[in-house]
Amino acid sequence: MLLPVDAYLKLQTFHDELVGIAHTIDPADAAASPPVRKPEQSRRRALARVFRLWAGQIEHTLTSVRRP
Repeated sequence: MLLPVDAYLKLQTFHDELVGIAHTIDPADAAASPPVRKPEQSRRRALARVFRLWAGQIEHTLTSVRRP
């Protein structure tokens, strides 16, 4: 599959944004996040997991296509 360069770059940017959003919602470093109640933390983790999954799918697409 051949992907135009501009589409590839936009997908790469989108991937980076998704990873950033996931990190903002649920930082990997617990010390960086403000204290949150347990139910709220669970919701944040679930939402962040969705963003990370979406980013992973985009990353898979980017590695499986060729740029012109």
